[in-house]
Amino acid sequence: METVYFWVVVGLLLVSGIWHIAAPGLTERWMSNARVVRAVGALLLVLALPSLVWRGWYFWTLFSGLTASGLWRLCFPQSSIRAQRRSYPCWVHGCLLLAGAVLLWALRP
Repeated sequence: METVYFWVVVGLLLVSGIWHIAAPGLTERWMSNARVVRAVGALLLVLALPSLVWRGWYFWTLFSGLTASGLWRLCFPQSSIRAQRRSYPCWVHGCLLLAGAVLLWALRP
């Protein structure tokens, strides 16, 4: 199950990163909607839960990152939207998501 979970998280990061880069306008439009941002936050929190089953720094770090990101998006969607817009363009966020997927893959348990 660890392997399946690992590939699901890496795959979602890859798809999300590629989507941010390939369709920045559409991504911007969708991610400007507080409901969508909240749904992404809820998805991240659900995705974080299996990390609690396994021990070790890798899964605890993954749990912490997914939980922090998910809570921010779920509880403060407008703040998340403003921060993303002001910090960097959508394609940069895509590059960060791809880098996260590569990092998860490189450090895999």
